[in-house]
Amino acid sequence: MRTIWFPYRRSKSGGYTPRVKIIVAIGALVITSSLQADDKEIIRDKSPDGKFALQVSKDEQGGSAAIIDLKSTGEVVTLEIYQNYTEESHLVWSKDSQRVAYFVPDRRGGSTTVYFRNGSKFEEVPLPEIPECKNVAKEGETHVKTVETTISPQKWLSSDTLVLKVHLGDLMEKGEKQQAQTCTQIVTIAFDSSHKASVESVKERK
Repeated sequence: MRTIWFPYRRSKSGGYTPRVKIIVAIGALVITSSLQADDKEIIRDKSPDGKFALQVSKDEQGGSAAIIDLKSTGEVVTLEIYQNYTEESHLVWSKDSQRVAYFVPDRRGGSTTVYFRNGSKFEEVPLPEIPECKNVAKEGETHVKTVETTISPQKWLSSDTLVLKVHLGDLMEKGEKQQAQTCTQIVTIAFDSSHKASVESVKERK
């Protein structure tokens, strides 16, 4: 920022001289511009057919997310968002654009929601209970608490098969020492013709 000097000082009445007023005005302009930049909406994760995308926005009150129709820019599905955790939220599309998995992060990991396309709309399809990997306590260790549970979409093998990654973080204690222990597994979800989901396979990743 360039400083412009004027031969004035603060007046006896306590008012600011032109020099101070200009600096304050410039500072206010910078702050306003910064806030406006943070308030901008971002469109990403377009569907393979180019018709839909994820729209996220973030402001001082929190964040918002939705799947939008790129042609009309109207919301097709309003998505959940945790506070202002918008940076890592994303969509994973099937190749035919008929299925989409939405990942919403939170302060202790994140979760996945699945939507199936029905014409110009998307309908949520419930996932089955997802098996969690287990951190086995070593000799002398006790489990203190779970600090992270993340279920994130990886890819669609087909329109009816979704691959998820499950990551679990636990805090373990032995004597006066505490340490983190993690485990990860890959879970494959299959959807039948009635859109009912079931766990097809579970593989632990080391």
